[in-house]
Amino acid sequence: MLPFVPAAAAAVVAAAMLPTGPVASTAAGPDPSAWGDRRLAAQLTISCVDMAHLDRAEHHAARGIGAITLLGTPPADLRARLRDVRDAASTRVRPFVASDEEGGRVQRLRGVIYRLPSAETMGTWRAARVRRTAHDYADRMRRLGVRMDLAPVADLELPGGYIAALDRAFARDPDRVARMARAWRLGMRDAGVATVLKHWPGHGAAGDSHTGPARIPRLSVLEGRDLVPFERELADGAKVVMVGHLLSAGLTRGGVPASLSRHALRYLRRSAGQDAVIMTDSLAMAAASSSLGISPARATVRALRAGADWAMPCDASPLRAVRAVTAALGDGRLPRARAEASARRILDLKEQWGLAPAS
Repeated sequence: MLPFVPAAAAAVVAAAMLPTGPVASTAAGPDPSAWGDRRLAAQLTISCVDMAHLDRAEHHAARGIGAITLLGTPPADLRARLRDVRDAASTRVRPFVASDEEGGRVQRLRGVIYRLPSAETMGTWRAARVRRTAHDYADRMRRLGVRMDLAPVADLELPGGYIAALDRAFARDPDRVARMARAWRLGMRDAGVATVLKHWPGHGAAGDSHTGPARIPRLSVLEGRDLVPFERELADGAKVVMVGHLLSAGLTRGGVPASLSRHALRYLRRSAGQDAVIMTDSLAMAAASSSLGISPARATVRALRAGADWAMPCDASPLRAVRAVTAALGDGRLPRARAEASARRILDLKEQWGLAPAS
């Protein structure tokens, strides 16, 4: 995603009792097969909320949205406001609150935590230092109520690419990127924050997908280079992966980006395994919606039909996307079984992080 440029004592105790890291499942969690279409649709949708309007996040939590991504500049009372968001959830299944905390230019919470170096700078460090840095920062994220980091970036630092221009990649060497991404994930995990590996299948060679179609090398090139950090991290235990709006010969077809491509998402599922949660990047980006002549709500339906588990419309009206997904479930365009399987993956993830009941 593009960086937006610029209580009560009982509630505090309850927050403190949340697990600081993933916990082993002890029983079957909530069963989405018993849910109505609208509740199911909401759980598969991620909204985006400017932190100047966190009342909207409370509304989304009350409507059962699966996750809320924070944008903009955080208020000084962010911790209390996010407690209100958590408490607004209409069921015991709470939304993940997520933020882009890569470091450098992409770091939304720096005003209420502290500034991090860029991924490019951290990529020159030892992995142990990166892990400590991630742990210390994640500890502060968790205390604020932000339980998911939309990082690490596993893209390669390729000259002329959009990612490299913003210092968002750890390195050019796939092996080093894989080691740094693992260190970031483990440091965050140890302090109680889930991570999202991005932007599969590798944004390093692409231009800016916020403004139009973004093409990367053909699949045979990616398999020996860009895909390496993703495959290693997924094999090592990364549980959430974000798909970019990227075009690659042999992987995508007909001008449809990976995030909306059934062929690409089947390829990713084989690599990620059946338990991993596949998330889209913001579907308000031009490469996923306006360049294709569709709205973020329609792109949400297309992404879920193609095989994504979590779709992020990231526009001003995420509940419009929920209505579109509800309609697609109702008329069969989105198979109910597929949606329930995605919801189970999300619920399993939430159970591990204390955001859904074990039974």
